Parts: sequence; structure tokens; C-alpha cells
Amino acid sequence: MLTHPKGIVARSELELIAAILFHLLIIIVPTFVLLFVTLGRTQSKHSKYDPETSHGVLGGWMLWTIPAVVVVSMSFITWHATHKLDPYRPLQSEMKPLAIQVVALDWKWLFIYPEQGIAAVNFVQFPAGRPIHFLLSADGSPMNSFWIPQLSGQIYSMTGMTTSLHLMADGPGKYTGRAAEINGEGYADMTFVAQSTSPSDFEDWVAAVKQSPLQLTETVYKELVKPSINHPTLFYSSVENDLFNKIVMKYMHPMATLWKISCLEN
Repeated sequence: MLTHPKGIVARSELELIAAILFHLLIIIVPTFVLLFVTLGRTQSKHSKYDPETSHGVLGGWMLWTIPAVVVVSMSFITWHATHKLDPYRPLQSEMKPLAIQVVALDWKWLFIYPEQGIAAVNFVQFPAGRPIHFLLSADGSPMNSFWIPQLSGQIYSMTGMTTSLHLMADGPGKYTGRAAEINGEGYADMTFVAQSTSPSDFEDWVAAVKQSPLQLTETVYKELVKPSINHPTLFYSSVENDLFNKIVMKYMHPMATLWKISCLEN
């Protein structure tokens, strides 16, 4: 849940929300107090409402200055936090980030580990205390939104494009990931398990997945990409070479693809 962050990014987001709410209350609470005080005075038998009554220099100064100061303060806090929490900005750490490629499908999530050569459906595991770099795209799916509430904010995954998200878990735990973008019939069940473990347990898990009889070949992927609801968790011991880039590039305009190849050759 948002109120129980388990990572540095989610904790910073909660602190930002709390700071903004505090600043809003500075305006909201006095406003309601004055509202009821004014109502009480105007309802009194001995009072007479005069809309032309001046609040005086001090009253006018307070009515304009306090909200202005609060708005400027909120703007500064939001500007600073927005740059600090940029999902494309790598987290500071002495450890090398773990790369995980994510593909949003109808209605399931595919996770590819390019360095480990394995993949999983509706399940992602990573070591706690190590930065994680998610590289996201989609295939045969409308624009979707990847979200692990206790670890990070959401980031869109779009067909023919890639987006990035950096996060890091404080310690071992199991979290619920979900699609935060309404995208059709299977939207409500498009969830996945995100599990952080110790580095040694992560290596053991990778070794166990490599023993899986399933292999994510091009033929298998063509079946996987077909729409399905409540798809079971699957683990693949090997992955088609450069599968993620092939998924992204197949939606590129032919001329754009040729231009990119030309740039790479030069």
C-alpha cells in the first residue's frame, strides 16, 4: 500500500504527499474556521452584515500573503521532488543495477532478465538493497501502466516505445504489482507478484529457473502474446536472442528502422 512504503522511491513519494497535505491544511483549516466564525456573526441578532466592510491593511495583507507564501513553498517542494523522483534517474548506489525488461501483454506481464537469460510471466524477483532498472514496453496491448505501490510510482508501457523505472527494496518482502491503466476485459486480473530476497536467495532462484523445461522461443512467444485472462505464472530457462528489442522494433515505421540502422552502421 502507498501508506506502507518498502523502498526508497515509495518512501520519498509518501513524504512528498504528506508535505503537500500539510501545506494545504495551512490554508484549509483557517479558511473553515473563519467561515464558521463569519456565519456565527452574521446570524447574531445584534450584528449587521455589511459586504463593503474593509478588513483593514493587516487583514488584506494576511488574506493575500499567507496563501501566496504557501503556494510558492509548495511549488519549490514539488519542483525539487519531481526531479529527485524522476523515474529515468538512476538511484545512487555502489552496486550495479539489475536490468529487467518488462513487456505488457493482454492481460499479463512478461519479465525478461537479459543478463541471466531467463524470463517469467506474472512474477518478478530481485535482490533487496540493489538498484533495479526496469525497461518497459508493450506488445499487442493498449497503453498500460506498470505499478508496484509499495516500491515506486507508476510508469507507462507503450507499444513501439520504451520507458524506464528505477527502484530499490529496503529488505526481503513480497509485494503486489498491478496495471494502473484500464485496458479492457482482463484489466482487473492483470496483477503480478514482486518479490525481493537476499542476494544469495536471488541467485538460487535464478539457478532454479534455469532448470525449467520451458523455453521462450519465437514460436512460444507468438502463443504467449495472444490475449488471456488469469494467466498462470510461468518460468522460462532460456529466452529468444534479443527478444525485447525485436518486440519494440517490429512496430517501428520501415523508414525509421532503416534510418536507425544507417546511424548504427555509421
